[in-house]
Amino acid sequence: MPVAILIPTYKRPHRVAAVTENVLESTEHANVYFICEADDKDTIDTVTFTVGANLIVNERSRSYAGAINTAVKQIDEPYLFAGADDLNFHRGWYEAAFAKMQFPVKVVGTNDLYNPDVLSGAHATHYLVETEYAQRGCVDHTGVMLSEAYHHNYTDTEFIATAQARNVYAPCREAVVEHNHWVWGRAQMDETYAKGRDTERLDYAKFCERKHLWK
Repeated sequence: MPVAILIPTYKRPHRVAAVTENVLESTEHANVYFICEADDKDTIDTVTFTVGANLIVNERSRSYAGAINTAVKQIDEPYLFAGADDLNFHRGWYEAAFAKMQFPVKVVGTNDLYNPDVLSGAHATHYLVETEYAQRGCVDHTGVMLSEAYHHNYTDTEFIATAQARNVYAPCREAVVEHNHWVWGRAQMDETYAKGRDTERLDYAKFCERKHLWK
């Protein structure tokens, strides 16, 4: 079954080729889409001319959620994966995750190997989603998948919590999509990571403010 691998990225042209190759080697029937900001010319040029991957320019808020919501409106695949440019897709992840996509499940969380809440099955940082469900994934805005109320952090936390409250979520430990994030010592701090780090407290406050919506 075709799957759209959505990869928001910002000022990381050096990661585009490697993650594209990794996805195509590990995932059958995958189409890779990079979602870039309009002013990130180096990354756009790398996606378009060097790698030749699919390019989507973010038309919404300058955030992970805005990038994903933009992409959801432009893809035709029946399933999508909300990814990132610091992932390592292990062979067999898609088959394992797709096998969990049985009624009533619409969202399947993958195993990032490091986050303790992910390892326990309580949460997911990246996930396979039925595209039709993605059009109503946000609890208080129809037609969008992720809430754009956050700067960056807790976007996935709200999405998964909402899916759990709707009884449409299942974790899949066998679906390994490794998250090589700086917080786990798997990458170097850069401008993009710093932006997310610096807004963590604000985003947590927003999450607490919105929690009643899906509880």
